[in-house]
Amino acid sequence: MQETIRHVLVWSGWVRLTHWLIAAGVLFQFASAWAIGLGAADYEFWRDWHLICGQLLIIAVVARGILLFILPGSAHWGALLPDRAQLQGAKRMLMFYLSFARAPLPNWFAHNPLWRQVYPLVWLVLLAGAFSGLYYNSASTFLGMSMHGWHSALANVLLGFTVVHLVAVFLHDLKGKGAAISGMISGYRYFHVEGQDGGGKSAPATGKTSITHVSIDSIQRKPKP
Repeated sequence: MQETIRHVLVWSGWVRLTHWLIAAGVLFQFASAWAIGLGAADYEFWRDWHLICGQLLIIAVVARGILLFILPGSAHWGALLPDRAQLQGAKRMLMFYLSFARAPLPNWFAHNPLWRQVYPLVWLVLLAGAFSGLYYNSASTFLGMSMHGWHSALANVLLGFTVVHLVAVFLHDLKGKGAAISGMISGYRYFHVEGQDGGGKSAPATGKTSITHVSIDSIQRKPKP
């Protein structure tokens, strides 16, 4: 069967900008917190920039939330809602992870079907972590835990997510053909489409490949703005 490769714009410039601002901010927060914990020579420098970056993170996350309501397509909040097809994709995605990337890698248009419901929770954790950092030295408590305790706990959750996210994206790029990493840089992903009878049915997996080939129309979902 003839295979056609399509180069499709998936992520808008605004989505990519907010994504990388959040990513860079989170990585800087980890680095600056590590320097503060080690008792760096210039403690005030790292502390001040940690606070500044935390406030900038709040702006970036809020901006990403606003984009959910003003941009169509993959940036719209409707693209994060689960449906039957995406739940099936999430199950296959979980099998891919549990098999240590030996099971076939399912295809998707924009958001990974397993992670799409996780992203809003991560944004909420980011906001909670940033606000708890603003009241880090406060004597107030929430649900019986100090702001210091909340900030540390939420930072550990974000650290765990970051590590898992980086490993997962690496596996997607290693085993897939969709340019998962460069797609968030250029905005474009590659889709390997069935040549003649692209009816949306997955080709049977073989021992020589870990890619599930599908019709692009079966995975592209454009929510109404």
